[in-house]
Amino acid sequence: MTAAAFWIDSPRTATYCARVTPASGCDVLVIGGGPAGSTAAQLLASWGRSVVLVHRPASQALAESLPPSTRKLLAFLGQLDGVDASNSYPNSGNVVHWAGEVRTIASPDAGFHVSRARFDAVLLDAARAAGAHVIDGVVRRIGGTDPVCVAYSAHGEADGVCDARIVLDCSGRAGVVARRGLRRYDPRSRTLAVVAEWECERWPVDEQTMTTVESYADGWSWSVPLSATRRQCTIMIDRAAFAADRSAKAVALQAVYECELAKARALASRLASARQLSAPWCCDSSVYDASRAADGPMLLVGDAASFIEPLSSAGVKKALVSAWRAAVVANTCLADTAMASSAIDLHIRREKEVYVECQRRSAVLFGEAAATYGTPFWAERADACAGGIAALNDCTTSMADATAAPIADPAANADYWTESGILEAFERLRRAARVRLRPSPSIRFAPVPVIDGRQVVLREAIVVPGRDTPLQFAAGIDLTSLVRIAAACGEVPSIIDAYQRRVGPAPAAGLLTGLSLLVAREALVAEDAPL
Repeated sequence: MTAAAFWIDSPRTATYCARVTPASGCDVLVIGGGPAGSTAAQLLASWGRSVVLVHRPASQALAESLPPSTRKLLAFLGQLDGVDASNSYPNSGNVVHWAGEVRTIASPDAGFHVSRARFDAVLLDAARAAGAHVIDGVVRRIGGTDPVCVAYSAHGEADGVCDARIVLDCSGRAGVVARRGLRRYDPRSRTLAVVAEWECERWPVDEQTMTTVESYADGWSWSVPLSATRRQCTIMIDRAAFAADRSAKAVALQAVYECELAKARALASRLASARQLSAPWCCDSSVYDASRAADGPMLLVGDAASFIEPLSSAGVKKALVSAWRAAVVANTCLADTAMASSAIDLHIRREKEVYVECQRRSAVLFGEAAATYGTPFWAERADACAGGIAALNDCTTSMADATAAPIADPAANADYWTESGILEAFERLRRAARVRLRPSPSIRFAPVPVIDGRQVVLREAIVVPGRDTPLQFAAGIDLTSLVRIAAACGEVPSIIDAYQRRVGPAPAAGLLTGLSLLVAREALVAEDAPL
């Protein structure tokens, strides 16, 4: 298919381009230089791929709270030193006023509170240093598949076309590729963020490095510190509550902002002696996902693939993991075309799993607020989360983690006790005098795509009838090895001992968790052994 066979016009609001000469193709063209785009470009360029990153900085962006666990991820990606040197403000935890309860969640290790402009600049500099060609302009059209042809308008230069073997859409909410019919919103949870910055000289000292979050009857607020006295304070309201018409907005938006802040009583009391530094501005903060996170050789990455509730404070971390995975998938497609389909399928599945796990966690908080306030705002969002999870549960599960990742994937940190039968199996295995385990006659082993270093490869996994997602790892345990050892050893103590000798050191609690999952999934059958 030629590039002219089909073209798409990008939305006028998208401000990205490829400013290259028409003859200068590249291995990977990355659209967007936020955390996802810069990270993917940095990795691929450092692996020897020719990368063009096309970017225009956003004029405004929400501040971010990055949890301490982000440090390990940034270190793995080679970005920690740059972020540490950027003088970001420390993040020591959260003060949460939620559904009538107050909780202070302190962290023994420091995370980061960051201005997105400064944070994005650090990651973009890392991409440049790795060899990515960072440019500025506007994408006009995208067409073709082999190669993908990007038509662009560059500032002060003639229009042109650039060819790329792989395109990574990291354009966030703009969704240059995602808007080709792939993006999905739930109308019940359309949310608007209204933001302003404040000088808060009298903020309590013990809370100066903490994010504050507060729910109220028809919205919620959050406050992110950028220094000991400067804060970005945001209210999240139903988008329909404020007209999207931008004419004569300034006065109306200030009035809405003041009205909503008054409802968030704890935050309002903190701001009573503070000074508002900026006029409020707003942005769409609605949750969305994609029907699939790829369209041929074009992958949706980070917020282009899905946007999760800011309540989680996991948005940037999710984007970084998505970028790492997409970089590995792109590198695989370029190095081994026979693995391209499996690699892309892995990316699609993991994006879906991460989104569902984040929705599952949001559903708990929304359910608490709905029960407390009994308002449509919370009831609709709780229903939207539950409906989205149910619709996708046939193809995903928080228990499976088929990527043997050296970093923490948000969906891999699942609560293993939320699925029916796992806790019961764990208690039985822990307490019983003797339990013999044997593989179910219905299970089989099959190769599944996993990440190994910089490429996607096929590794053996367990397939259980009635379950769409193969089982490979849980709680850091290799489940395929565990099943094969169970077939030979039988009794639980012998299985644990054999695994530690043959596979490697592993905590007994982790092995019991893996065995419990296998029993709950009917991959292993538990029988009381004779004394």
